This record gives sequence, structure tokens and C-alpha cells, in this order.
Amino acid sequence: MHDESVLPRFRLPMTPEDFLQRYWQRASLFMPGSASGLEHPDADTLAGLTLEPEVESRLIEGAGNGPWNLRQGPFEAGDFASLGERDWTLLVQSVDHYLTETSLLLDDFDFLPGWRIEDIMISYAAEGGSVGPHFDQYDVFLIQASGRRHWQLGPLCDDETPQRSDTPLKMLADMPVIEEHIAEPGDVLYLPPGVAHHGVALDSDCVTWSVGFRAPDYRDLLAEMVAESLADVGPALYQDPGRTPTIDAGHLQPAELKGMLERAFDLLNREAAASAVCRWLSTPRQSGLDFLIEAEQIRAADPDTALVRHGGARLICLDNLIWINGEPWPLNPDQKPLASLLARKRRYQHDELAAVLTEGGRALLNDWIDQGYFAEL
Repeated sequence: MHDESVLPRFRLPMTPEDFLQRYWQRASLFMPGSASGLEHPDADTLAGLTLEPEVESRLIEGAGNGPWNLRQGPFEAGDFASLGERDWTLLVQSVDHYLTETSLLLDDFDFLPGWRIEDIMISYAAEGGSVGPHFDQYDVFLIQASGRRHWQLGPLCDDETPQRSDTPLKMLADMPVIEEHIAEPGDVLYLPPGVAHHGVALDSDCVTWSVGFRAPDYRDLLAEMVAESLADVGPALYQDPGRTPTIDAGHLQPAELKGMLERAFDLLNREAAASAVCRWLSTPRQSGLDFLIEAEQIRAADPDTALVRHGGARLICLDNLIWINGEPWPLNPDQKPLASLLARKRRYQHDELAAVLTEGGRALLNDWIDQGYFAEL
């Protein structure tokens, strides 16, 4: 347990309506002093996570024209002892899934739907550390936790933008600089999809949190819909009894094609397709439920908290169902207010729970506590 008793927080410097209309998926925004409570996790905690086989992590060494080196975790303690004093970066993906206290920052992004959030990646960099000029295909809030980082922003990019071929990283071949910022602890930089950016650590002990957003690829969604629709369907073979002799054996008749397309599309069940989308959106990037919740730290920072959601639990409410980590749970009318509260935020006070906790809701919550989705403080 660490000594600080402050939870991570973020606040927009404007109303959510203004931000969404003026900046979301439209333009970058630098927000000085918009975050706080970012002292934990520290470097030792991050390095410890990368020793775990289920944690996705990368170690990047290099600067400028290179050479660049990329190593994938899990790592061993000795891997860090051989690093130099500069020009390297450790990236740890989905830290919020494993460290519940880190995930509590996401409550301050409630101006966007919860299913839209992917995870919090945290980078620890020595002086000069970077991942090179690149662009992401999703929205991201880059939050400076410690040290300073020099950010350069470039133009919008896409899959046709030239990339370097001499590095193991997805790195732009050229990035004209349009905008620059020096991020200090508490500063936040929002970037919409496609904006070229290059961040370089100006100090050792440079820690940056990246709140990334989930952008479903419709190709992936369609594949999930088809798989769900066909899960319980037996063979449906083409049949043509009573047909007349064909005029030209080398041609597919338009009516035959139309009939096959109609029969195939009829197999796509809308109810099953909707379930597939909900399952996909409610499945976390990584499974982190085996990691314990630091209840004492959360209680010290907010004594009124009675219950907390594990950072590895992902919830979506839809009609009479709540989806938790890809699984649907049917809800009775008296359970829906509790489910709505639990899906809306990540920590809950006594009076909030008392207002919605019916007998049926208590039974559900007990099940979810037993499965590790929530913990009482």
C-alpha cells in the first residue's frame, strides 16, 4: 500500500457540451492542470505488472533516426537493470484492468458512454524516451502524471500516409510540426483519431497516462453478428426441386443469385446480432479480475465509499439486461435501478446504494461480489 490518499481525477476546462461540439473527433485540445491524484502507480508498480504473463507490455529503445528496438513482455527483473539512463520507454497496457484505483479516473469521463472507453495505458520513460512520430486510429487523452513531455502535433493521417520501413514500430516517415506543447504534471492533451503526434520525455521518471477509446470496426461487428446468428443453426443447403432445364449451363441466372442471397441474409438474426454487439462492447480488453482491489487506499481517499467496481469489470445496460464482461444478466424491474447505478460509475456511496438496493438487487449484487466484479469496503 502507498501513502497517498488522493484518487485520480480529471476535469474538462469547459462544459461537456462545448467540448463535444468543438473538439471531440474534430480538433486537438491542450488542457493545463486538468488532472490530479496521479502519483500511483509508481515506476516499481508498473515494472512489477510487466512481470505478469497476462499483462500486455512493451519496451521501446531508440531516438531520432534510430536504431529503434522493440521488446514485448512479459519481462524479467533483470531486463530493466541493463537499460541505460536515457532513450527508452516502458508501455503497460490496460493498467486500469489490474489496478482498480487507477480505473476510478474513468468516472470523470462520464460525459461519454462507458462502452466507448477502452482502457488506460501508462508509459514510463527515461529522458529522451519516445515511441516516435505516429498516429492512432482512436481518440486519446494523454495525461501527464510526473516529469515533463514535449509534444509535437502534425497533420491528419490515414492508412495511406507514408510510414518508415526501417523500424519495428509504426512510425511516420515525415511529420510536419503544426503545434507544440510542454506537458507538466496534471496537464492533459486530447487528440482525435488520425492526428500525428510525437512525445519526447524531457526528464527521467516521465509518466504519462493514455485514456484510449474503443472504436468498433464494423467489419469486426459484422463477423461477430454472423457468428452469433449461426451458433445454433444447422446446415441450410441450397435446394432446387422442380426446376426447368437450363438454357445456358455456363450462366448463373439473376433469379438464382437473388434467391441465394435472400436465403443467406435470412440467417442473420437481428436479436442474435444485437447480442453479439453487446457481448463485444462489454468484453474488456484484458482479464484482470485476479488482481486484488486496494480497498484501504480507496477507503482512505473517500471514507463514504461503500462499494467499488473492479477495474477489470465492464458493464453495459440495455433494456431488461445488464451485460458484464460479455455475459448477459436478466433484470427484474426492482433490480434495474441498481444495475443502472452500477453501470454508470465505479465507486458507490452508502446512500446511493440504500436508495436502489432491493431484496432482489441484493441477491444479484452478492453474486457479482462473489465473482469478483465488485468489492465492499
